[in-house]
Amino acid sequence: MSRLSETLSSIPLGTLSIILLCTITYAYQLLFDPPLHHYTMCPRNILFLSEYYRIITSTLFHGGFLHFFMNMSSTAAISSSLEHRYGTLRLIFTILWGMILTSFIDIAAPWLMYMIFNNEEMMYQHAVGFSGVIFQLSTIEANINPDATRSVFGFVRVPSYLYPWALLIVLQVLIPNISFMGHLSGILVGTMQLYGLLDLVILPSDDYLRKMEEWPSIVKIMNLPSSSQYRVQFVKTPFTSEGDGSRRNPSMLWSAIKRAFAMVWKFVRDVMETIKVCIFGRGRDANSNIQLGGDVEALWGSGGRSISGAGEGGGVDSDDDWVGLPPMPESTGRDTDSRMV
Repeated sequence: MSRLSETLSSIPLGTLSIILLCTITYAYQLLFDPPLHHYTMCPRNILFLSEYYRIITSTLFHGGFLHFFMNMSSTAAISSSLEHRYGTLRLIFTILWGMILTSFIDIAAPWLMYMIFNNEEMMYQHAVGFSGVIFQLSTIEANINPDATRSVFGFVRVPSYLYPWALLIVLQVLIPNISFMGHLSGILVGTMQLYGLLDLVILPSDDYLRKMEEWPSIVKIMNLPSSSQYRVQFVKTPFTSEGDGSRRNPSMLWSAIKRAFAMVWKFVRDVMETIKVCIFGRGRDANSNIQLGGDVEALWGSGGRSISGAGEGGGVDSDDDWVGLPPMPESTGRDTDSRMV
């Protein structure tokens, strides 16, 4: 068995079907070179020109080979993990509804901006790719992952449940032209599914999925013959998924929102405190643990200034006037206003 066959055999049927669908779509792009802007997500065209097909085509089409390859690689890894855990049918429903709901949010946000602020810039923006659904799947996978932390491109480690948010920000900084709203919509849809909001409205229950697996057409798919090159992997809906702790009660969502706001507020306070210290110093009380050893005047030149209250040992005995670093020495006659251009 070749390396390609081994890779394909490790991917469950639902994930492989989605990858195959995107691959066929990209092959169509290569062969016929259709105008990409005819298939992208464009809120104005969908709302005012009734081009509703864009809701689906915008997730299947891609902007180039690298875009397609990166998205399909991520889909193979994340989607396969979720399919092994929840089953093939649930994954297919998750992705299909994810394509619709992420597009809906991607349309609703620009429309609200237009209606409230009369800003129509976002209405004319075009976006394309499977990334929104990938962020939806990533949000679910990151929150049920047993690892406490996860690395973001090797730069920094963050709590696993914050990984999609960190990835959203880092990707936007590294690649400013990517669709921020498309990725954010995926995180929002994934969060709603994680906390059971979609189960209450649109996603079928596990009992119904198990009944579907008894349909003759589904049974035929499950019993497809395997060849020496590929073995069909249809993952049945498990009986333990509802009680394994991976699905959360909708009432827990409010607690998660409050925790998120608390973390954002703490981050803003820390940033403001850092700026304050950089500009004004730490203040008298906060500087009580600072001891300046050695000859302070030797460190700061012979300008004739000294730090008020410095004793023999160089320590700060009285810091009433201490609010930051010591002042710089007087000018020695050289031009101190020169600037680097």
